[in-house]
Amino acid sequence: MPDDLSAVPTSAALDTLLSRASVKPAELVAPGPSDAEIDRAVAVACRAADHGGLRPWRFLVFRGDQRAAFGKLREAALAARDPSAPPAVLELERTKADRAPVAIVAAAKLRPGHKIPVWEQMAAASAATMNLLNALHAMGWGAMWVSGAMVEDAGLRRALGFAETDALLGYIHVGTPATPPAPRERPEAARFWRAWDGAAPNWD
Repeated sequence: MPDDLSAVPTSAALDTLLSRASVKPAELVAPGPSDAEIDRAVAVACRAADHGGLRPWRFLVFRGDQRAAFGKLREAALAARDPSAPPAVLELERTKADRAPVAIVAAAKLRPGHKIPVWEQMAAASAATMNLLNALHAMGWGAMWVSGAMVEDAGLRRALGFAETDALLGYIHVGTPATPPAPRERPEAARFWRAWDGAAPNWD
């Protein structure tokens, strides 16, 4: 167990990180972040650990009417993948992009065969996406990173300008929290780390 945490130095930055929580898209309202704020958040994303300096992260932003266009791409991709999908299911897929003022597609521009393994490239892009979420939170925005079957859809990946070898990591819904997020119980950090003492720890 760690020593008394009250003796650990803290800072406003650490307190901000400790206060981050996902906000459901249905609880996000206008306005959303400006282009300048998204640019700042992506600058933070670019500080992710990146073995090989490949910078594989990519972020595609949809706002306003662009969200409707994104929704149509999602609907078309689902219809192509499942021609038997009923209209209600297609409509649900189309409207997912409208759930928050801003939708951001997070993706990984991958280089198979590079000396840096693909899993490390994916890890770097995922770390950048988490940095983006932290930056948006620090600026006062609410956000939630979601995935689902559509991230595996090759047709949607192509429609968004990515190659077959690239990967969609998910969608980030961003906006203004309609109400302050309720406090959430978090697990004790001590459950998730051990100091090596010469014997393999019991990870329960």
